[in-house]
Amino acid sequence: MSKLSDVRIVYLPPATVASVQFYCDEPELKATVAIDAFARLVKLGKIKPDTRHYGFNNPNPSADIPKGQPDHGYEMWVTIPEELEVSEPLVKKRFVGGMYAAHAIKMGDFHEWDWLWEWVQKSNLYDYEVRNPLSMGGCLEEHLNYLNNLNDTAFKEEDMQLDLLMPVKKKSQ
Repeated sequence: MSKLSDVRIVYLPPATVASVQFYCDEPELKATVAIDAFARLVKLGKIKPDTRHYGFNNPNPSADIPKGQPDHGYEMWVTIPEELEVSEPLVKKRFVGGMYAAHAIKMGDFHEWDWLWEWVQKSNLYDYEVRNPLSMGGCLEEHLNYLNNLNDTAFKEEDMQLDLLMPVKKKSQ
C-alpha cells in the first residue's frame, strides 16, 4: 500500500509564465527573491489575481561546469497576463499545462516526493508522463496561497504549504 491516501488528480491549464533560473549555492532563495520582487513591482495580485506559483529543480545543463561551481539549479515561475513584459533576469515562457497527481505538504516535507512516486507507480488508472527529462521530469512544486503570503508581513517560510505535482496520463486500456 502507498503511504498516501490524499492524492488528487488535477488539471493545470496552459499559461504564460515569468520564469527565473539560478545555479548557485542557494538557487531557491535567489529565485524567490527575484520572483517576489517582480510580483510586487508589477502588482501581480491586482493584474492577475488567479496567479499561480511553481518551482522545480533544474540542474545546470552545461557539460563543462568549472571546478567549484555548483551544478544545482532551481527554476521558478509565476503565471502572468500574456501581454505583460518581463525583464532580466526573468524571461517569459509558455507552460503547456496538463494532468498531474497532486499531494499537499508542509514546507520541508520533500521526502514525500517518494510517496507520491510510489502512489503513481501503483495506480491502476494513471501512468507517470515524463515532460522534461532534465528538470524533475516535468514535476512541479506549487506554492499554495502565494499572493496572500507575498503580502503578509508576518508570513514565515516554514508555514508555507505546497502541492507536489507529478505529470500523469490515463493508462492505456
